Amino acid sequence: MEATDHLKASLGAAVGLANVFGAGWRQGKPAAEPDADDVRDVLRLTTDRVGEVDVAEYASGGTQLYDALERLPDGDVDGAVALINDLLRATKAAPQLTRREGAPWHLHFGSPDAATGWIAEFATATAMLLGSDEIHRLRRCEATRCDDLFLDSTRNRTQRFCSTACQNRTKVAAHRARSA
Repeated sequence: MEATDHLKASLGAAVGLANVFGAGWRQGKPAAEPDADDVRDVLRLTTDRVGEVDVAEYASGGTQLYDALERLPDGDVDGAVALINDLLRATKAAPQLTRREGAPWHLHFGSPDAATGWIAEFATATAMLLGSDEIHRLRRCEATRCDDLFLDSTRNRTQRFCSTACQNRTKVAAHRARSA
């Protein structure tokens, strides 16, 4: 999938929002209840214009994104596609070119000022991943007590963990097990 920087950012944000609302464990700890700062952090992955956030407006879409994406590491592409298609219909995703002064034109799939617009954008980015030959780059973190999903951005496609925190936690546990 040849992707623009904007599409890559939207896909990264889609995975981020999915993790915020769907992962039960995050980096070794039980996931906290999502709050407005969590959603703002995700939106900042794709825009610098983040206003007030109502977490409830993102909850259903974030959960549905996680439900779809978590199927991919297990090979259930058809199940993921069905959920993303439902989300695209629910958000009425419709392409439109937008730009801000001094920036190039780029594609949005809903109003970037509304939660449904962002969910439509993230669902569309996910749909583009599902329709590409890069689908295997979406992975589930291999660390214990972490349900986060991530996009493997390594050249050789060998990334196993969502973060260095999970990687380090796993290596320390393996070292302690060998030393015991």
